[in-house]
Amino acid sequence: MKTRALAVFIALLLVAAPLGYVGYGYFMYSKVVNPGEPITSTEYVVIKTPAGQFYSMTSSEFREYVSEGGKLPAGSKLYRIRVESYLTGSPVVDLNTTLRSIYDSYTIVLGAPSLKNCKTNPNLYPGSCSLRTATVMELTAFVSNIFSTIYYLKALAMGYDNATARAYAYNQTLLRNRKVYLTFWTKFRIGSGRLGNSHNLALVLIGPAEGATANRVFVPRKGLVVFEGTSDDTLRAEVVLVEHLIGFQWPEGKNPQIVSATG
Repeated sequence: MKTRALAVFIALLLVAAPLGYVGYGYFMYSKVVNPGEPITSTEYVVIKTPAGQFYSMTSSEFREYVSEGGKLPAGSKLYRIRVESYLTGSPVVDLNTTLRSIYDSYTIVLGAPSLKNCKTNPNLYPGSCSLRTATVMELTAFVSNIFSTIYYLKALAMGYDNATARAYAYNQTLLRNRKVYLTFWTKFRIGSGRLGNSHNLALVLIGPAEGATANRVFVPRKGLVVFEGTSDDTLRAEVVLVEHLIGFQWPEGKNPQIVSATG
């Protein structure tokens, strides 16, 4: 009888331990994407003109610009976005050191599974399918270019000639990227640290479909960048803002949009 009870206990333990680990990882996801008060934060204003150009400046610079008589082109859209720091005390340093590090791979978390409705029933998606698609395209092109540049420089350091280094960078970028939805399993992987770490760069989009409550960008830990926007249009502006903040330059002919910044 004791032997049977022990066997049942061991069986329960073997089942409960993995379930507990998965549950813990899922619970920790909420802690990761809601990390509390940042060390510092800076509010930026991103302006999108009717011509599709983006300009960015701090809120204080924008107030000064307006007070001195500055005007925006008619029909421009304005986004106020907070960039928070949880690592170094400088939001820009957090973003630079995270995005420009060398990783084995990178993953773009497109959004909630409801995003799949955009292919067949866009009306069921609680947001804008076209604007989320534009955001994903912008983010994918942006991160792919950074990733390929890093591997291009690595190839040159290995002694490859220019053409071979470019081919190497292209192939490595192609092999090392993934796109996933924000499912239970993805949340578990983020919460447990399996996704978004020193080996895998993860970029998470949290918009209206995912319950966004603020317009902010932050790096809760090295290897993980979170874009949270109350509209899919704001998410796109946040990606462009990060491009501006880290001084990213598009290779000639590969810019998915016209990007311009004031500072």
